[in-house]
Amino acid sequence: MKKFLLFLSLTTAFPALAQAEGFEFSQSGLAGQYYGIMETKKHDNLDNMPNRLVTRIDGAVSGLYRFADDSTLGAYANYTFVYRQHDKDYNDGDWRFYPYLQGESKQLGRLSIGYTYGAAFQLHQGAQEITWLGIQDSNLPYFLPSANWTNGLKSVGFATPKSTSILDDGRALKFSYFTPQIYNTVFGFSYTPDNANRRGMVSRYVNYHGPQDGYSAGMKNTWNLGEDNNLYTSVSYGQFNGDDKEWAFGTRWVYQKFNIGTSYKKAYIDGDKNPITEKSTNPHLPDFFDNYREGEAWDFSVGYDFGRIKTNLAYLHTEAENTRHSDDLIIQSNIFEINEYFNFYAINAYINSKGDKRDSDDNNKGYAFITGLAVKY
Repeated sequence: MKKFLLFLSLTTAFPALAQAEGFEFSQSGLAGQYYGIMETKKHDNLDNMPNRLVTRIDGAVSGLYRFADDSTLGAYANYTFVYRQHDKDYNDGDWRFYPYLQGESKQLGRLSIGYTYGAAFQLHQGAQEITWLGIQDSNLPYFLPSANWTNGLKSVGFATPKSTSILDDGRALKFSYFTPQIYNTVFGFSYTPDNANRRGMVSRYVNYHGPQDGYSAGMKNTWNLGEDNNLYTSVSYGQFNGDDKEWAFGTRWVYQKFNIGTSYKKAYIDGDKNPITEKSTNPHLPDFFDNYREGEAWDFSVGYDFGRIKTNLAYLHTEAENTRHSDDLIIQSNIFEINEYFNFYAINAYINSKGDKRDSDDNNKGYAFITGLAVKY
């Protein structure tokens, strides 16, 4: 905790402007305090806490050199600190640091090496969520736990996919390349030597037979339909641990300050070396910890930007193919910009999470109302 506060104080000491000709240094972030009130729909399912306080800080720092032709070469890092009240795994908070190197040119494209999401994830179009809760790789379980998603200090498992985007390798170390825009299309490709990562789906405790690397590729199209009227589409594919394969497609339409998006993903196993783990013998891996490898997900969102007020409604459905496991998430978010430094948040959320059985500890259905105040720096 002390190390993180020292790091944060150092980054905020540098203004977000160029320090010397050719060199540029920048930092930005959002630090907020959020309070949620939760209510369980039924009394015989997984317990939700009646209320919870969450502190979260997200930021980015960079140092780069800009050449005469506007191409850049530099070092970047994203960081996150989270303190969740009554968190048994991380009593003193949980912080993460994701550094990477990146070069970018209008003629050659963009190349990055480091701890980033893959090309398929970065180019993905579909449902949007305007707060850090997110609908892709959602943080809603901070307040409303899923019966199917476990990502603790000593236990990791996902019985359903966690989004429509391809993110099995999360922010594991990877090499990514994106082409410059060719007509209306950008192509991207990523290679991950080791898929296991806390922000991904592949458990760090797993030991599959064969290679545990991953590949993902995607393309994003931009279609101009008129003034302030654009349609974005994406198609992506991923292969992980040799046998695990996924494909996804999505679209998002933005007209002036209105936007609407939807997407779909299919995950399947092509091979018999690493079957689904129905019964786990590893204390760190619950039963069906890798059930997300055979399933599908789809999402939808609609939002509007009123200026100082932004509102959005997002929905995600995700399910396993051969079992009862499924999750439905609804997040209705509102952001009120008090001034250039402070935002107020009001979020309504719902989850309906079904486990393998109808037992009380294998399901969750509940509501949450979350408010928060955050400062931009």
